[in-house]
Amino acid sequence: MTVVGILTAAALCHAAWNLLMKKSGQQGPQFVWLCTAIGAPASLGLLIWSALQGELAKSWPAGLVSMVLHTVYAVVLQWAYGSGAFSVVYSVSRGMTPVLVTLAAIPWIGAPSLKIWCGVVAVLAGVLVMDRVAPGRGSGRGMAVAACSCAYTLWDSYAIASLGVSVLPYLAVASVGQLLVLSLLVKPRRGSLENWRQALPIAVLTPASYGLVLVAMSLSPVTTIAAGRTMNVAVGNLMAIVVLRERLTIATVAGLAAVLAGIVLVST
Repeated sequence: MTVVGILTAAALCHAAWNLLMKKSGQQGPQFVWLCTAIGAPASLGLLIWSALQGELAKSWPAGLVSMVLHTVYAVVLQWAYGSGAFSVVYSVSRGMTPVLVTLAAIPWIGAPSLKIWCGVVAVLAGVLVMDRVAPGRGSGRGMAVAACSCAYTLWDSYAIASLGVSVLPYLAVASVGQLLVLSLLVKPRRGSLENWRQALPIAVLTPASYGLVLVAMSLSPVTTIAAGRTMNVAVGNLMAIVVLRERLTIATVAGLAAVLAGIVLVST
């Protein structure tokens, strides 16, 4: 399976679980805990298997950092979808992430080329257009999500490419660690499992999309992986129209087109 194929599958999984998160109407760390708890048996089994294979020692420190970053991301994402339109929050968060990754990587890879700067400007212009035509619908919250996405993308790339951690134990440590931390913070009660039907598909699709991206990171540099954000935005907006019946105006489409064009320039 090529990197493009892996990123396409990851984009479909990612857009789907984000859409389900929006439709669930759930907010706060309690629902994040539930999604993590459902996948706990698989994560725990993977953790034990990794320990027996001797792959856990190198992966657990990096996995704990990933756990912190992804927990913050999940809580911020729920907050963003609480009142923001899916098409706006998703487009801004996915569109701004590769821009922020590119800018944050300047100290290590040097100043971007003129083409990449043009891409950065195009994404920013698209975000501003969407914010102007849809004020209060989630562009600011999408930016907060993008900042979280940038943080875990940079760390994941460093852990996989530079530290050489294995994908499966890395995922397992992050997932089990997230469950333990959230169990202490949110103090789940008897009624915590009542939304399990909403959480089940999210619990399956979230690690699937994340794992596919990690596999792609082991095959290509982080700037190439960021190109997958283009597919995420396109698939996410298609789902917003078909499933949520969100209306896209001409101005919003123009802003989205600028974001997509900018991502391509930044990521290729």
